[in-house]
Amino acid sequence: MTDQEKIQQLLKSGFPHIEAEPRRDLWPLMLRKLHERPVAVPWYDWGLAVALVALLALFPKFIPLLLYHL
Repeated sequence: MTDQEKIQQLLKSGFPHIEAEPRRDLWPLMLRKLHERPVAVPWYDWGLAVALVALLALFPKFIPLLLYHL
């Protein structure tokens, strides 16, 4: 038995067996969670958007710089 086979056997014995397939289908649960919670945009996101528009209105030379980084 080579060293690699010994290491492989030790690793297999050290970790529990994991099932490859989930016990049930998780997609319906995910869809239900997505539909239950409405999308809420925090106030600071709106504030950042307003600040960006104001910055671009005051300093239009920043528009190419912003487009470059997008």
